[in-house]
Formats: sequence, structure tokens, C-alpha cells
Amino acid sequence: MGSRRRRLEEEVFEKLSLKLVDQLALHRIKPIFITIFAFLSALASATLYYIAAHKPPYYFLAALLLILSGLLDAVDGAVARRLGMVSEVGAFLDSVFDKLGECAVYIAIIVSGAVSVFWGSLALASSIMVSYVRHRAEPLKVSLKGVGFMERAERIILLIAASVIEPFIASALEVTMIIISIFALITVAWRIIYVVQSLRK
Repeated sequence: MGSRRRRLEEEVFEKLSLKLVDQLALHRIKPIFITIFAFLSALASATLYYIAAHKPPYYFLAALLLILSGLLDAVDGAVARRLGMVSEVGAFLDSVFDKLGECAVYIAIIVSGAVSVFWGSLALASSIMVSYVRHRAEPLKVSLKGVGFMERAERIILLIAASVIEPFIASALEVTMIIISIFALITVAWRIIYVVQSLRK
């Protein structure tokens, strides 16, 4: 079920992002520039999330920049493949900047006081663990693609939805952090069990 859902998401995204990939590849925009710009967009989004705690309309701009960051982060690999610029360095930097940007957004939301420190910190830690378990499983030849249901795409969608609602319902981000925490932890446990079972086989 998880793998089918993931394939469907990828097919939908591929159709939506195809034109953007075409344009970036046509102008031969280097993938590393896309990765850096995605990171800078995440930092700008984090800054706006911090400001938005006192000026709620800024949540809309923060969400827009988060969408831009997520979109660029998702297409840089496709552009690299299109231009024949796939490299281990690029993949490494993409992964690192991705996590740094996500941490910046969560930390900004927590520090701004928009959510409780406990749930914000738990959401951040569990989100990082979802990715960490996958990265530890890959060298062991265990694919976790489609295993679990709170990967980065789902987390971004939830944060964007909460950002749009937050100016009208003050607890939207708090509830979202709780949801992310719970389901990310379930995903981590699910993946640990899956990896252990796979290795024993």
C-alpha cells in the first residue's frame, strides 16, 4: 500500500514538475545552484515563520517560500540526470542542505513561540530520524522507499496547510506538530522493524 501510494505521488509530481525541469535544463542551470537556492529559500521561510508569530499574515509568505524550497529540492536531481551532471558530491550536498533547511524551519517555529517546545522539538527530532533510518538502511542494501507515511513531502504539505490556517486558528501549527511527531515516530518504528526483518531474512 505504501509503495503504491509513493509511486502515485511520484507520478503526479513528475507531471507537475516536468516543465520546470525542462526549463532549468534548457538554460543549463547547474544542479548545485538549484540546491543552494532551495536552501536559501528554506532559510528565508524560517525567518518569516519567526516573524509571523507576531505578524500572522507572514505565514502565507513563509508557506510560499517553503513550497519553493521543496519544489527546487525535488527537481535538482532530475535536472542533474537530464544534464548528465549526477555526482556523489551533489547528492551529498543535496541531502545535507535539505536537512539543514528543514531544521531551520522547525527551529524558527519553535523559537517564535508559535508551538510548545516539547511538541516542536519532538516533531523535529522524529522527522530527522525518519531520514536517518533510511540513510542507515541504504548501505545495508535495504530499501525503505514507500515504507512509512511521514516523509519530507508529507511533512511539508502539513506545514503548508497549517501555515495557511494559523492566522485564523492559532493552534493549527501546534496540532500539526503533534500529528507530525506521532506519525513520524510510528514511521521510525515501522522502518526499524522492517530493516531488522529484512536483514534477518
